[in-house]
Amino acid sequence: MATFKDLDEFFDDSLRLPVGGRTYVIPAPDAEVGLLCQRLMNAGIAAEAGEAVDGEELTKLAAVVLDDDQEQDLYKRILGPVYDELFTDGLTWPKIQHIGTTALIWVAAGTDAAVKFWSTSGEAPAPNRATRRAAAARSTRSRGSATGTTRTTASRSKAATKSPGTTS
Repeated sequence: MATFKDLDEFFDDSLRLPVGGRTYVIPAPDAEVGLLCQRLMNAGIAAEAGEAVDGEELTKLAAVVLDDDQEQDLYKRILGPVYDELFTDGLTWPKIQHIGTTALIWVAAGTDAAVKFWSTSGEAPAPNRATRRAAAARSTRSRGSATGTTRTTASRSKAATKSPGTTS
């Protein structure tokens, strides 16, 4: 019978980011922060894709818009003890933001996405087709059609004027 090795023997749930000759080790956040990061990422992808959102989704998006204090608090929550180290070491705010955003992406979308962002000048890369499709699959679809098809205006007016019991 197969047995599982202890996860702690091979799984590293921290993020290591090199800055100025030093490597900062960011510990994995707790589940609450992890879920918040995923909500933020999903909201950003939906907004970038220009998706129409219903009232419930709009409320969720509004709840994750951050002012400056909330952004700083989010970085503290994501980076944990490393946040204070960055200030003690004299890093500039833009670098701290880049580190914090990289950690946010790592938590929400994984290491590969974080590596892509880390190597940019601070601009998030546009989501790829697979990411957009995954976000669309998570969004709420209207109840109009189970297949996702829509009627054109012409077909709607034809259907509305057709008499009962006739076929087209």
